[in-house]
Amino acid sequence: MGVKLTREDIERALSELTILEQFVEELQARELTLASSIAEHERCLELLDEAAKSQQEITGLLPIGGGVLVEGKITNTERFRVNIGQNVFVEMGLERCRGWITARKQRLEQARLETSRAIRAYAERMEALRRFLSSVQTAIREQQREQGSQ
Repeated sequence: MGVKLTREDIERALSELTILEQFVEELQARELTLASSIAEHERCLELLDEAAKSQQEITGLLPIGGGVLVEGKITNTERFRVNIGQNVFVEMGLERCRGWITARKQRLEQARLETSRAIRAYAERMEALRRFLSSVQTAIREQQREQGSQ
């Protein structure tokens, strides 16, 4: 004896699949944003390492936003102003700044890992729904063939 499916069961599966697809797209966008932020933190840590080694002013290209760089000099390599959230800046020494950036990078990496896990879990559910809908479609075709041959 086969399982009886209702139209609502199929519609519910289609709705769930659509919602999951949209959610996974949003999570993938979040994952890209997190990866970009992690790379930014890594570049910051590299600059802090250079500052620790040089103990003098550093000349380089500095981002000012919108993909624009300007040539600039960092004259004080011992004190940094760190955005701790909501545009609140705190002045920190080199080592404290490095620790703050490292901790924030680790939180971002954890968030990226959790996002990646969620994407995989939702992708598994989406695949199960696709298999279910495919089997329903196959069963309907077979039933239509049988009815057509009678």
